[in-house]
Amino acid sequence: MKLKTIFLGVLVLVVTLSFVSSEVGVGISPSKIVEQVEGGKTKQVQVLVFNTGDSDMELNAYLEGEIAEFGSVIPTNQVVSPEPKPHELPIKNGKIFIIEFNAPAVRDVRTYTGSISIIGSGTAGSTFGGSVGVTSKIELVVLPSKSFFSLIKPLYYLLAGIIILLIVIIWFLKKKGLNISFKNTKSK
Repeated sequence: MKLKTIFLGVLVLVVTLSFVSSEVGVGISPSKIVEQVEGGKTKQVQVLVFNTGDSDMELNAYLEGEIAEFGSVIPTNQVVSPEPKPHELPIKNGKIFIIEFNAPAVRDVRTYTGSISIIGSGTAGSTFGGSVGVTSKIELVVLPSKSFFSLIKPLYYLLAGIIILLIVIIWFLKKKGLNISFKNTKSK
């Protein structure tokens, strides 16, 4: 009797696990991105993200590393349906995430590194309660700008504007009769 109870318990456990188990996974293409951009310019790069599991997943995208300072991901999250089985190329249900870089102006060639991380979690009503992730490394080589004006910082534009405004005000006041003179206070 005791052996029958143990056997029955194991059978119930195996049947329960077979109903609860599910496959989860997320993939990204390309797995490494190396791009060049001129300083002060904008560059967009696409990544294809796909679901290798067996139920819908909500995917959230994040930039990490040095590139996060001047990059953004559009959209930041999407729901992706699983790929049909058997898995084969081309990807059928994948979603495109666009990474946009607003490259800083540089005087010398500079390589910025980082990654895009995609974190997947189950959608509402899903039996999957955890999260999975995938990362693609990114190297962005920023070249010196060909334009001199892209190297001038906005603060310098503001200062130049203030100086020009002061010159115009002084010129206008002189036209209206204001006499400006400087006297030497040193005695001979």
